[in-house]
Amino acid sequence: MALKDFPGVKQLIPLKLYSTFRVGGPADYFYSARDVESFLKISAEAKSENCRIFVLGNGSNVLFLDEGFRGLVIKMEMTGLKIKEDRLIAEAGATWPSILKVAEKAGLSGLEEMSGLPGTLGGAVCGNAGCFGKEMAQLVESALLYDPLSGKTKEVDQNYFNFRYRWSRLKETHKIVLRITLKLTKTQSDPEKTAAYFLQERAKKQPPGFSSGSFFKNPSPESPAGLLIDQCGLKGFRVGGAQISPKHANFFINTGMASAQDLLSLRDQVKKSVFDRFQIALEEEVIIVKNNP
Repeated sequence: MALKDFPGVKQLIPLKLYSTFRVGGPADYFYSARDVESFLKISAEAKSENCRIFVLGNGSNVLFLDEGFRGLVIKMEMTGLKIKEDRLIAEAGATWPSILKVAEKAGLSGLEEMSGLPGTLGGAVCGNAGCFGKEMAQLVESALLYDPLSGKTKEVDQNYFNFRYRWSRLKETHKIVLRITLKLTKTQSDPEKTAAYFLQERAKKQPPGFSSGSFFKNPSPESPAGLLIDQCGLKGFRVGGAQISPKHANFFINTGMASAQDLLSLRDQVKKSVFDRFQIALEEEVIIVKNNP
């Protein structure tokens, strides 16, 4: 069966519909995987046709280009969740509100700091997402991964990932998270109340608008990217429809009519300004989805 005839595959879907930046041209092929089995089947078909794959969560940390993506975008909509003693076992497309709800109901804590994260669990593991001093590295016990090169799956433990700040080994191996086991703790406190506190604190710092969250990684705790950009006098600076948030300098905002190129040009200006003043090379936290491997 050809990829274009695979049940559920769509063609030339505008990726701006699936990005919190609201930019991006069409994907050649687009598919929503609602369970591990369907993911494996569509991936095998793409592999047989030598078609590139990009795996998408909630689109909260990606920048699609104006020309779109020459290949297959698989949106992870597998959201299964279950509790086994003090472990939470979740499929990669699970979102944080549902994860927290299941954990709270089971009387498990350890995830409250993640309240308000916009993406999926799979994306959080890949990028070692974190906030308020908590990272995925502290939570992941094991995971089921898919290898696009071999077409096989493998269970790995926490040591596989070599987690560090906003990075995991998946960034190099390009293996794909299908299912994750998180090690939590039984609690006598109220995790729902704690999660609500962190959600409120996060909301205070989050600028409104179409954004990917933090655009750059923080070079160090003493020199966060937002502070460096602010000290360059760039808050509110615009290129076309892309603007540096007046509230938080590490947030790029699509004011409504931005192109991906506007955002890339804004990125280039920021990197140049920060390097010229501080000799610090900023590194993107957002994933820029290119058409060359």
